[in-house]
Amino acid sequence: MPLTMHSAPMWRRFAFASVASIALLPVVSTLAIAQTATFAHSKHHNVEINFADPTTACAASTLRLTMQITPQSQEIDTLEQQLHLANALGSKLSTDSNCNNVQSVDLAVMQNGTQTHSLHATRSDNWKFVEAAPATNAAQEVPTQESTTTPSAAPIPQPEAPPPATPDGYMGLLALLVQKNPALLGNEAVQTCWARHFFEQDYINARGNDFRQHEVANKAKLDLERISHQSASGQLRADLTLNLGQYDFNTSSFPVVLNGSVLSLSSNCDLSAAQLPNQVSFKLGEDNFSFPLPMPSAQAEQFLKQRTRYGYINRDMPVTLFFSVAEPELAKLNTPDFHIVPVELTSVKIYNDNARKELLGTIGSETLAGMRKAQADAQAAHLAKEAAQKRAENLRMMSERVQSANRSEKLAMWVGQDHNGYGLPSLDTMRSVRTSASLRNQPVPAILLVQTDSSGRKQVETKWPGKLTLAVPQDQPALSSGTWYIVQGQVSVPSKGDFPDATMAVQTLHACTQDQCKDAEDPQALATALQAQTTH
Repeated sequence: MPLTMHSAPMWRRFAFASVASIALLPVVSTLAIAQTATFAHSKHHNVEINFADPTTACAASTLRLTMQITPQSQEIDTLEQQLHLANALGSKLSTDSNCNNVQSVDLAVMQNGTQTHSLHATRSDNWKFVEAAPATNAAQEVPTQESTTTPSAAPIPQPEAPPPATPDGYMGLLALLVQKNPALLGNEAVQTCWARHFFEQDYINARGNDFRQHEVANKAKLDLERISHQSASGQLRADLTLNLGQYDFNTSSFPVVLNGSVLSLSSNCDLSAAQLPNQVSFKLGEDNFSFPLPMPSAQAEQFLKQRTRYGYINRDMPVTLFFSVAEPELAKLNTPDFHIVPVELTSVKIYNDNARKELLGTIGSETLAGMRKAQADAQAAHLAKEAAQKRAENLRMMSERVQSANRSEKLAMWVGQDHNGYGLPSLDTMRSVRTSASLRNQPVPAILLVQTDSSGRKQVETKWPGKLTLAVPQDQPALSSGTWYIVQGQVSVPSKGDFPDATMAVQTLHACTQDQCKDAEDPQALATALQAQTTH
């Protein structure tokens, strides 16, 4: 087939460094060609012709090539178009001095990893390609540059089995809810929602016709019943498009990033009549997920080239998430209220095409469990760091306040410091406490300096301030007669009688060793005690 003017610039050399080496240093030309897996590239069709074995390249008498057709390729679906493109190689094979030894070419046409045709041409026939064998049904892997040098080259994307019967997203959830509550099948709002989603044209055509609407509703009911029976209990899936991150040379993989940890599924239907929520949010974890897509560096480079058009790399990756919902959580969804339901990811599948037929990778339950554990460990470490920083700040502020506190404040801080270390209380007077309790006619909180006049836990009398008895709980030490204490608790005053004794239900106490609790004024001792309380 003659080469038209349009086809003349169809092919270009891919490795410019190799071309320069050939022109300047003829003795290393074979090595220069062997360093690249690409023989030629069609910019018009977005198709690459690769060496099947880059180590031999044009050195053998039979040159084996592969025509890599991807979803991004254009106008190259038919055998006639593929033959036309292959025949354009004739001028390159005839003029390239590095291919003088080549007498024949075997060209395997690969469409999305599957060999569809085998083309053959010889020098004696002026490089006119013909089909050499009928297409095979089985997928044939063709060696790449990576597979010839390492035993762990990533596989070519393989056709994926048909998706499960359970719909993705909210409609899959609706099928699960019907599975748990078959009475929903008879709900008109549920039937209408299913019909609008899966039988849209029938639903539209039935408008204004009661008999036709009844047929469509019954059709939707039967279909929903079938799907709900086929759905695995508690299992849901969601089809998303995630971002392909920058290649990580340390792990030899691409990160496919899921930003956020809450997945929301919503419906365009009004299901309030069925007492169902129109939106449900599922909590997948504690942080973003980064799913690894393993791929050797050489294949990764080729992968990005195939996804590049007009200098732009398409980083949109179709991904399907599979997750399970616990039965008690699923039962909560039988109300129209908004819910955030904790779920567990069980599997993730990454595809190369929007139809989700070319599977690139699967992340299983063990890998996902490891990712969840790493998230939990990171969250625990973060919380521990925050708590340590908060304790350190509390201790700093506490130390400053102890140094500047007066006697009343220092004594009160032995029992009145709050758990966060920000309190700066002071001693109360018995007069103010009695007055407050009498006016409110209820117990009031107080911190008092007291000296006991008896021992025990109940009805312990005081020498100071007097007219006050103490009751101590079991988690506090019993009181000793004649000892000075700082006590904190609730003080109540009887409403009847002539200046009756007040009573304190002690909650916290500190026993002093000196009269008037002189020892409790020591700022160093107070700071040490408060630090111990804050640490624990």
